[in-house]
Amino acid sequence: MSTLTLHHEANIVAKAAHHISAAPITTGLIELAGAAQFVPIGEASHGAHDFYAMRAELGRRLIAEKGFRILALEADWPDMLRVHRYVTGRNEPSAAVALADFRRFPA
Repeated sequence: MSTLTLHHEANIVAKAAHHISAAPITTGLIELAGAAQFVPIGEASHGAHDFYAMRAELGRRLIAEKGFRILALEADWPDMLRVHRYVTGRNEPSAAVALADFRRFPA
């Protein structure tokens, strides 16, 4: 990839980026969501406790404050299938059992 192409792509990202200085940081993100019905949340890293904590808080606030009803997560299929069964009232006796096999996200 040429330097010119990288510079162009960096400019596109810079124009789309929003500086968020509100505390907690999720306040600024919730405000950016506005009246959106779909909010994709990118992932900067795997295994970073602070990132996962912020994403969990953002999810809670999207549900509580914006009326979201679905959170779609990237995770290992068998583990998420157990969570899906629990949430839909099939085959899993408790949230603890449904989440028991997670060793990384969202533990």
